[in-house]
Amino acid sequence: MTSEKLKGLLDLNELALTDDEQTVMQNIFKAMEQNEKVLEKVDTTDTKVMVHVMPMTNVLREDVRNQPFTRDELLKGAPECSDDSWQVPRLVK
Repeated sequence: MTSEKLKGLLDLNELALTDDEQTVMQNIFKAMEQNEKVLEKVDTTDTKVMVHVMPMTNVLREDVRNQPFTRDELLKGAPECSDDSWQVPRLVK
């Protein structure tokens, strides 16, 4: 990482580092670039793509339609009802 690139990143992220801190950051980025070069040399042609570290399985239950209450049972609990609907106070005039 060049000094200009690091300065651009610092400006972009509105960060301020001392000269010593900038040197430390440049060394960190150089070490990361060297590690990337080593990893690029690894042959991964027969390696399967991994999306998750752990195997993912669907643990959800099946979506089954179920009507546990009848309309009449639900209307019994209403403070007021008319025909087959709950009556609620008017909110908008």
